Amino acid sequence: MNVLTNMLYVALVFYAMGTVVALATLLTTSKAAQRAALYLMIAGFAAHTIWIGSICAKTGHPPLTNLPEVTSFIAWSIFAAVLALYTRYRVYAASFFVYPLVLLLLTLTAIVHEKFEPLDPALRSNVFTAHLLLSTVGVAGLIIGLAFTFLAYMQDRSLKSKTRGRLWEMIPSLSVCRFVAYRSMAIGFIVYTLGLLSGVLWSYRTTAGLMEFRSKQVGAVVAWILFAVILQSYISGSYRARRVALLSAGAFIAIAIAILGIQHG
Repeated sequence: MNVLTNMLYVALVFYAMGTVVALATLLTTSKAAQRAALYLMIAGFAAHTIWIGSICAKTGHPPLTNLPEVTSFIAWSIFAAVLALYTRYRVYAASFFVYPLVLLLLTLTAIVHEKFEPLDPALRSNVFTAHLLLSTVGVAGLIIGLAFTFLAYMQDRSLKSKTRGRLWEMIPSLSVCRFVAYRSMAIGFIVYTLGLLSGVLWSYRTTAGLMEFRSKQVGAVVAWILFAVILQSYISGSYRARRVALLSAGAFIAIAIAILGIQHG
């Protein structure tokens, strides 16, 4: 367990340094500082990956069965997606939202003390595993979509006011922001929906009911509805930056409630 704890804290240290450097670049447009922040985050990601692999080896199942495991895997998935997007679009601006979020999620993992143990035999089911994996990956995709939705909102305001903010040089064009936001949300929404459906199936198999109305279930459903409305605005062409930004904030809060609700079963 000492090795596991050490790798977790190594990841936290690198993530913290990367986040601080990224936020410091708000005061400067230095490309060197932006790259330094990215390299620090990648070092943290490497330690994070080793830690997750160690958890899987110890427990014999994906790290998705309790709050620390879920928040850690969401943080890992988010940064993996951002890294992939960076290689495609060279987007630095997302770091101001994503890096602190990754740090916050992994900090929550370190603070919440739960044992990493083999899965209860009663929970060993492909349906249950699919529910956990699809829901977690879906949430990561949706959060990436939220980050780029906010970037699109900032870009839209800058264009309308005809003023260049400090982040102008780092934010991609409005069309790119909306494209990445829509693609991330669309993929995340599909995966998340499959996760919810498999969760309903699992609940029906085990309790003969569709779902229990606890905070995590209610938060998950509310988030699904809000994301559906956001996607509909993209598809129908009724996109309004301010309205979508408000819906996105509500969806993020609903997801946070759902994640924190895991702690209480």
